[in-house]
Amino acid sequence: MVRAKSWTLKKHFQGHPTQSDFELKTAELPPLKNGEVLLEALFLSVDPYMRLAAKRLKEGEMMMGHQVARVVESKNSTLPTGAIVVAHSGWTTHSISDGKQLEKLPTEWPDTLPLSLALGTVGMPGLTAYFGILDICGVKGGETVLVNAAAGAVGSVVGQIAKLKVSVFFQ
Repeated sequence: MVRAKSWTLKKHFQGHPTQSDFELKTAELPPLKNGEVLLEALFLSVDPYMRLAAKRLKEGEMMMGHQVARVVESKNSTLPTGAIVVAHSGWTTHSISDGKQLEKLPTEWPDTLPLSLALGTVGMPGLTAYFGILDICGVKGGETVLVNAAAGAVGSVVGQIAKLKVSVFFQ
């Protein structure tokens, strides 16, 4: 049996969360069923939206979030052992998935590109920035873009993309 360590919401927090607002719990995972995979977290994502989303959690529930994980055991023909995936498995070391909500990283992922980037620049924040500035805003060469809050995951990528296309002003 595999023992998973998971960070749970111990109590709802006011203002900035502190370590005392969370509790590390250990639980044994059941054996895999047909079609399932066992994941081992490599990287967890801690994002600003989690502060608001944590209000919807019940005390004692595991913190939500994405992770880059490795398939360590598989009973799923489409996800072999060793595959690297992005999963919405929460803040846990190990989890079981039926594979339907997993995003498999390409097998040709460059060795020089850290896997953690699948949670940031090459993941949801990067794609949000890319499609937001190019498709939604439709910026073109010669325009000026104001980037407010460019210190976050999305804003910093917006700034980099904008620098390639237009004049950028950071506030």
